[in-house]
Amino acid sequence: MREFDFDEVVTVLETSRTVELGVAGAIGAIWGKSQGVDERIYAVLIGDETTMLPESVLVPTGRYIDPDEVYSGESIRVQAERYPEKGVE
Repeated sequence: MREFDFDEVVTVLETSRTVELGVAGAIGAIWGKSQGVDERIYAVLIGDETTMLPESVLVPTGRYIDPDEVYSGESIRVQAERYPEKGVE
């Protein structure tokens, strides 16, 4: 399968998992991506929520969104929280 681009519009195929998530048949835009064990996993913006979906359930539409329609230009800063290692206090 080919790798999707950021801001690419995709359709979500109907599978038991996408039905369970309530996104089967939805149209969304690629927001992020990472390499999973067997295939790439994409963060897909559907409406105002982002859902993580495997490449195998996404179909390209040939369209792209204009990022300015979605990005507000605002940003936030988040402090990382450090957790103690197991068995170490």
